[in-house]
Amino acid sequence: MYFVWTLALTGLLLIFLEFILPSAIMAIGGGLLLLTSLFFFHMEDPRPFSFLIYSASLLSAALVVIRIALWKIKGSKKEAASGESIEGFQALIYPKELVGKTGIAATDLKPSGQVLIEDKSFQALSRSAIDQGTEIQVLKANGPHLIVKAVNKDSS
Repeated sequence: MYFVWTLALTGLLLIFLEFILPSAIMAIGGGLLLLTSLFFFHMEDPRPFSFLIYSASLLSAALVVIRIALWKIKGSKKEAASGESIEGFQALIYPKELVGKTGIAATDLKPSGQVLIEDKSFQALSRSAIDQGTEIQVLKANGPHLIVKAVNKDSS
């Protein structure tokens, strides 16, 4: 009976690891181990009711393992704009503190490009073309986009 439980627990572990190291091999191996566990359980105890209880328990355990793995993945997401240089990457969410700040267009914005705000580079969008070196102001931090406009020096 320990052999059956060892197969089942190893299968559940492989299913959990599939969420961390996706490749489908672990999920297939975990599923096969769970089915093998069911087979050997039925060989040791051929009563239909005990087989049904064991099957339902394995299914419930697999669902719990999947929920835990999904919860762990959801809690481990990190935002790209965490104070590090994000050049070459697109941020998931820009901090709202950038709204209202001014900076300089590091590249031409036609309509997207790079801007420098407080010596950090960010990906930005503008409603109109902005030339490199122009002073800009952040209007919105909308998810993965900074919306900027050129600062009109005549009106200040």
